[in-house]
Amino acid sequence: MTYALIDNSTLTAVQRLTGQVLTKSRDSVDTDIVAFENYIQAILFYDRLIAIDDYIPAHRDARIASFPDITFLTKADFNLDEIETTATAKADQLQPKLQGGEFVNDNFKKLIELLQTHIVCTWDISSSVYHLTLKSLSDNPQEFDKYGNIAASIFAELGDASDAGKRTSGNVELVDRFGNPISRGYKVPDARWGDGTSSGEASGAIKAFVASLVWLANRSIFYSLTAKYLQADTFLYPIRQAYQQSYISQTCHYGFDYAKHIVEHFSTSLSSDLIDVHHGGLATSTSTELPVFSAWLAKQTGDPAQIVQAAYDIRNNPEFVEAREKMREVRRLFDEQDIADANRAVSGIVQDIGKASNDIRIKYGLQTRQGVPVTKLVHVYNTYAALNSLPRVPGYNFKVKVPEFFYKLRQPRGFRSVYRNLTHDLSTVWSLGEARDILGSRVSEDKEARAYSPKQEEPRYRNAHSPFKSPM
Repeated sequence: MTYALIDNSTLTAVQRLTGQVLTKSRDSVDTDIVAFENYIQAILFYDRLIAIDDYIPAHRDARIASFPDITFLTKADFNLDEIETTATAKADQLQPKLQGGEFVNDNFKKLIELLQTHIVCTWDISSSVYHLTLKSLSDNPQEFDKYGNIAASIFAELGDASDAGKRTSGNVELVDRFGNPISRGYKVPDARWGDGTSSGEASGAIKAFVASLVWLANRSIFYSLTAKYLQADTFLYPIRQAYQQSYISQTCHYGFDYAKHIVEHFSTSLSSDLIDVHHGGLATSTSTELPVFSAWLAKQTGDPAQIVQAAYDIRNNPEFVEAREKMREVRRLFDEQDIADANRAVSGIVQDIGKASNDIRIKYGLQTRQGVPVTKLVHVYNTYAALNSLPRVPGYNFKVKVPEFFYKLRQPRGFRSVYRNLTHDLSTVWSLGEARDILGSRVSEDKEARAYSPKQEEPRYRNAHSPFKSPM
């Protein structure tokens, strides 16, 4: 049996799109649609969906009632509190650092590279004082829109932390482009305004951004370790998926560029169904090209609140039953054989899945001016040997009655993580036309919520001084 581990951030995105929860910023809508598509794919291609029951207590019962087809697991019953403590400790060790306007610690630097965006900080004048400001380094509207979507999704992590009853630190070390530390009394070198007097600290937006990144790391690590523990396939909110790619690649010694290679290879290759074998035999990857089911269902129902039920209605159509059977067999082969043998056996199945995906694209594809938008379901199977490099997870508490589909937990296995190219998926969302309008039609904005909107910096002015700004 296959089962997908869905994080609470994805469930909140679903509720924002279905009108059950207010959004803090409309800039997060497109990334929420990508998360919604993730969720619909999990419904269609997995036997069971599971989630962790750790939502804010005041809304816990309402959350569970909103997702009756998901099995919610209590942390105490599965020793997940121990995993959470480990994830928090790892996230607290990150020590964020901004130097010359950019993150220099590898964790956040690699994340931003994977998201294919460029974030900078500059000194901007406000009330005759220089304040550090967070900006998007971009020179065209679409690039700026992409950063706005990604930034809003990162800032949304603070809301998720609040829903979990947690607070994270926004502390960040600041160093200028000359290597000098920034603190109170710092004067901006070569300033064109006054004597260069600055606030000498990170702005509220930067502190909120850093705190959001720390929580994002915390949750990505938590769900990665929980997936190892439960041998589940992770379906995380797209920003967390990107961090998970980087975290596992580094921790399991795949190499810093492995996650980037996987995402770029599967998003640019003309072949729809491939297997990529890591040179060390630690991981293997498969890709299946699919239509955007949430868009097709949006046009069928005309109402995002009806899409989840509509997905369950088509879930038992023969093409999805067959696809789940084949994916179940792929998982079994990876679980029971070494990578080399499994890849040989899986190749034929992946080709069959490819043929089936062609039929599925024809039946469920949405015709637009640009053709039929597609997305790729990319799985990376992380072997049990590779996962030994991850932090230790607790032993199973078999005194607790576990759901029947966990019957093989005693046998150590790896887990699969879903990888996405968020930049590609956002472009796909933008091409959906009327379906995109339908998917966002129930979104309501919390007018009292504090939202951080990015400013734009053109690359040619990156290191320039003016009467209004200076480089960090």
